[in-house]
Amino acid sequence: MNKVQIFNYLALFLIFFTVLGCPAKKNSDPDPTDNSTNLDGYWSNGEFVIYIDGSEGTFYEINSGDWLKPYDQGFIDIGSLKFRYLAKQKDDEFFTGQDRWFYMENQVVKQMAWSETGEFNLRNDGNTLYVNTKDPWSSLWNHIEYTRIYP
Repeated sequence: MNKVQIFNYLALFLIFFTVLGCPAKKNSDPDPTDNSTNLDGYWSNGEFVIYIDGSEGTFYEINSGDWLKPYDQGFIDIGSLKFRYLAKQKDDEFFTGQDRWFYMENQVVKQMAWSETGEFNLRNDGNTLYVNTKDPWSSLWNHIEYTRIYP
């Protein structure tokens, strides 16, 4: 065999292996450019940033506001859960899940608790998230708006 034949066989082998021998990549990760149907990414309400990945949202950054108290008093850390059990419902823009709350007296955090299952609604082509959950102590609904800051 000459060098040309060896090269041709090698090229055919590589093409055959690439096409038939490698399993197709399963893309279970959401498309980061399609914000309209998933919650995954970084969300800010102006006081803190949440990173959502799948069914959970964790504190990524706490800049100001009420959540500095539980952070400073050791109740939460960066990486602690803020949302859990996030699940898409029939409508691609509607999710359910739980939101973490805290109870404070005289500037001292006394308790942390999870809301009942609440509503997480995507709007504005998936770049605005409305979270509606009940305060575990008063049962009043609270509405917080988050803006997607990075997919």
